[in-house]
Amino acid sequence: MADTIVVLVNGEVLADGGGSAIPDQRRSAMNLAESLLPLFASKLNVAVLHGNKPQVGFVLFRSEVASHILHPIPLDVCGADTQGATGYMLSQAFMNAMKKEDVHRKVMCVLTQTRVDTSHLQSEYPVKAIGPWFDRDKAEQYRQSRGWTMVEEPGQGYRRAVPLLPASEILEIEGIKQLVASGMVVIAAGGGGVPVGCNPDGTLSGLEAVIETEHVARMVAQELEARVLLMVIEKDSKFILSRLSTEIASHLTLEELQLILKNETFSSSSVQAKLWAAAEFLQNGGEQVVITTLRSLPAALEGKSGLRIGSAAPLRELLGLVGG
Repeated sequence: MADTIVVLVNGEVLADGGGSAIPDQRRSAMNLAESLLPLFASKLNVAVLHGNKPQVGFVLFRSEVASHILHPIPLDVCGADTQGATGYMLSQAFMNAMKKEDVHRKVMCVLTQTRVDTSHLQSEYPVKAIGPWFDRDKAEQYRQSRGWTMVEEPGQGYRRAVPLLPASEILEIEGIKQLVASGMVVIAAGGGGVPVGCNPDGTLSGLEAVIETEHVARMVAQELEARVLLMVIEKDSKFILSRLSTEIASHLTLEELQLILKNETFSSSSVQAKLWAAAEFLQNGGEQVVITTLRSLPAALEGKSGLRIGSAAPLRELLGLVGG
């Protein structure tokens, strides 16, 4: 069986400050595809996951603007919406990049549901702010009429807050395994998957919640017995604030990472989530985690950039990629 790599791409990589309109997202998807081409052209099994935070924000904002004439979009449906749209753009970009280089490989996008334990909804779990900002009066109106939890962000206004729930099971994982093993490049679990709960009768229902994409990427990587988990982020600034860098070649052992996680306080929940996912992946049999920006991704494959955790070998050498 071929070695496997799992790639997690932040949603902001596709919709960053350089442009978030659909043409901009298409260009970013193509830039990603071209950077990942050495993986697609290899004999590696490849699964790609993506975040969807900005994309969900766009959908919710459009829903709010149109709320006087159209029905609101539930958060689970919004997650499915962004999985489909982003998965489509990535899939097409991957196909086009491979076509240009005469690489013959199929791409499949799998809309994914992730089960969480609904008892957690009554627990003290952290919350994530989502969607547009509102003034105090509108926030109070929605608090009363829709039952929303609203949180104030100083200088910005009020936003809706939903639970951040831990994933229990990726419902489509067996299909994902089969597709990956067949040699297809598989795009799955966008945004961590649509969060669903299991009802007493065994049926499923979508939930108004979010899931940590890093945790789900780690779960997928373990299920696929991947050797490498590659995380592509939009910019290095949050890691620099944590005294780490993803744009110069740097290396941490698992033991060093564990000490950082034990002793450091992180200003960024995103950085903390990625480092915890890295530690759990390596503790459960993974060989290496690489965190890099899209701009530095080609150099990261060569070991000339990126934060490597676990094995110190350059990705190209570790995975036996041909060419250079």
